[in-house]
Amino acid sequence: MAVKLEENALLKLWPKAVGKQIALQTQPDCLRNGTLFVKTTSSVWVQQLHFMKDDIRQKLNELDGKESVKEIRFSVGLAISKKKTVMEAEIATAKRSFLKDRDKKMIAECTASLSDPELAAILQRVMKSEINRRRRMQLRQDF
Repeated sequence: MAVKLEENALLKLWPKAVGKQIALQTQPDCLRNGTLFVKTTSSVWVQQLHFMKDDIRQKLNELDGKESVKEIRFSVGLAISKKKTVMEAEIATAKRSFLKDRDKKMIAECTASLSDPELAAILQRVMKSEINRRRRMQLRQDF
């Protein structure tokens, strides 16, 4: 029972340890004798994650607060589920621009007086990101 609880805790930590992009393509399957078995959507992901497994293992153990994972084994065998499709939609929404013409005009006006073009470009990116972030939050609240 304790082993199963520990396994479930690790499975819940997986998305936080690897991030959304990797979590979309992977699913931890089980933990046996310190080895975490993870299913992926393709052999390309198996190969890529193989090079990252020490960092992932370290991050999982850090989040868990103990050395539960000693080894990670990746294999092909995950079909993308509806949940993953929803997560992909969220990522696409996050990348989508919600800027309106008036926003673009306001950003241009605010940065036009800056003499340093590099600073102006940085400020424009920050302003665009912030406007998009606020619009995404507003969209979530509307649903």
